[in-house]
Amino acid sequence: MGSSSASVLLACMWAGTWWGESWVGAARLRAGSLVLLAVALVLRATMRVLVVAVVFAGVAGGSAAWHGAVVSQTAPCAGLVTVMTDPVPVGPGVRVVVEHGGRRYTATAFGAPAWILMRRAAREKVRVDAVCSPLETVYARRERVRHVVGRMSVMSVSEKFVEPPVLVRSANRVRKSMTDGVSRMDASLRPLFTGLVVGDDRLQPREMVERFRASGLSHLCAASGQNVAYLLALAGPLLRRRSPRTRLLLTLAVIAWFVVLTRAEPSVLRAGFMAALVAANAARRHPMNARVVLAVSAMCLLAVDPMLAHSVGFALSVGATAGLAWLSAPLGTLLGDRGTLATTLAAQIGTMPVSLVVFGSVPVVSLVANPLALPVAGVVMTLGLPLSLLGAAVPALVPVVSAAMSLPVMWVDTVARVCSRLSLTGTWNLAAWALVALWVANRWRQHAARRTRVAG
Repeated sequence: MGSSSASVLLACMWAGTWWGESWVGAARLRAGSLVLLAVALVLRATMRVLVVAVVFAGVAGGSAAWHGAVVSQTAPCAGLVTVMTDPVPVGPGVRVVVEHGGRRYTATAFGAPAWILMRRAAREKVRVDAVCSPLETVYARRERVRHVVGRMSVMSVSEKFVEPPVLVRSANRVRKSMTDGVSRMDASLRPLFTGLVVGDDRLQPREMVERFRASGLSHLCAASGQNVAYLLALAGPLLRRRSPRTRLLLTLAVIAWFVVLTRAEPSVLRAGFMAALVAANAARRHPMNARVVLAVSAMCLLAVDPMLAHSVGFALSVGATAGLAWLSAPLGTLLGDRGTLATTLAAQIGTMPVSLVVFGSVPVVSLVANPLALPVAGVVMTLGLPLSLLGAAVPALVPVVSAAMSLPVMWVDTVARVCSRLSLTGTWNLAAWALVALWVANRWRQHAARRTRVAG
């Protein structure tokens, strides 16, 4: 399958998943649609048949995702719930997504119950007394994208809890050890450190979120392909000494563990699936084009979880990767730069449609901020986890590790702070992008002229 065909099929599945929201009756056809798609792929059907199959699968999946049962009335609910996300402090209370009776709820608690819930981690189980009610109309759509079907107001929480499976338990302990290992770091920098290393931005103040968004650096606080690549590079020396089969199994295990560690955020799911597919193809000595890997990975994830089609994080992750896969090399040649400027511009072009629709603008200052911040952020992403775990294991090293990690984290924050102040808005930002476009067009003309002279 060529990269263009794979990209067309991904676009068709994505569009079909969106349409599925309006097709109530298609939900019962989901299983059949996936079987049909699998058969079409195995038999290497024509492009027209594949398009019909992926659209059908998308529509059925989207319909099933949107038209499942939701909470329709307010009633008491009590019992053992599974904590699905890490608790987030909200004013005097706590908010967390929990699962109860096969349904997900956005649970809120105040006072003593909030204090108890705040100590829980993902996938731990705890007994609660609560009142369940329908979703608020204003936030219903956003919550449904996260598979939440109702609200839960928690009245009491048991002090006792049930540990999660071993894999999740290890991830929870690593996250705690990571924060313990940099406990001497300034409190204003620790939320950024955890954001860079594992994408945990729960405790970042609103001002930090805004300045990273205004400077075009908010992607650094969401774990993605960069984090996966750095982790695999760190594990590289150990993996290279193994047989191909063992190396593949260990690589898949490392990827799966990191997905759990980062709470399976949409961007990490995309990056992890792509990395696993690349590793599997490498073991088979059957390399696959990066564009095909992206399209296949995104289609598989949409087939499993159609709600990803409505996730902003997933769309930005796919868009940025598509921009890198399609444009980074041509822009590098065109601009005479194979470093971060070409890749930043490529990623920004890839995410531009989504950013314009969701956020209303794409800060041109990101072309300056990313080359300044990315190399240093990469140091934190690569060394932050092992060094912080070392600090947690050897408490005497906590001050040293905290100081060593504070410097690069402070640099990234300073770049975001300065660039957010220099960030243009409205017409000025649009004019700056127009100048960038003219500059790229001029470089294209110069490159074309050089090629003409060489050919002549």
